[in-house]
Amino acid sequence: MFSFYTFSRNFLRKRLLPVYFFLFVFACNQAEDLDLSTRNEEIPSRSLINAHVIFKDSGFLKIDLRSPLIEEFAMTDSPYTKFPKGLEMDFYNKSIDSPGYLRANWAVMNDMKGWYEGRGDVLVINEKGDTLKTQKLFWNKNERRVFTQDTVYIISKSGDSLQANNGLEAKDDLSEYSLFNNRGMKLYEEEKF
Repeated sequence: MFSFYTFSRNFLRKRLLPVYFFLFVFACNQAEDLDLSTRNEEIPSRSLINAHVIFKDSGFLKIDLRSPLIEEFAMTDSPYTKFPKGLEMDFYNKSIDSPGYLRANWAVMNDMKGWYEGRGDVLVINEKGDTLKTQKLFWNKNERRVFTQDTVYIISKSGDSLQANNGLEAKDDLSEYSLFNNRGMKLYEEEKF
C-alpha cells in the first residue's frame, strides 16, 4: 500500500504540474496587462461633510459658508477645493447687518490662481439687495471681476429687471456691469399731471 500511495502522489504531481505552470504564467501575464498608472482619478486629501465654515479677518466676520460636501485636493500641481453638492455663502464687506449671498449647485475654487466657478442655479445677492441669476458664473478674485457667457438675469432692489442673453462682465459687487445682447424693464412711478 505504501508503494501505491507514493505512485499515486507522484502521478498526480506530474499530471497537475502543467496546470500549475499554466495558471502561474497566466496570472503573471494578467498582472502586466493591468496598468494602474493610467488611472487619472484624483482623490481628495480632505473631505468635510455637512460643513459650516466661518472665515474671520482681524476679528471681523468675512464669510459664513455652508455645504453638504467639501473636497480639498491639495496633492496636485494647482490645489483646489470642490463643492460637488453645492454651497451657500454669506459674505460681509462693509456691514454685518446686510451681508451678500451666494448659492450654487456645484462650485470649485482655486485660491492659488484666484479663480472661482459656480454652476447650476447660481444666485448672487449683493449687499444693496440687487440679485443676479445665471447657470454658470466665474469670479476672478485678483481682478475683482465676475463674468459669464450664459443668460443672466439682474433684478434690482427697486424691481427693475435686465436680461443678458450672451452673458455679462461686472465688478464683483455688481456696482458696474456690461451686459451682452440685453433687454429689460424699468419701473417708473406714475406722475401726476
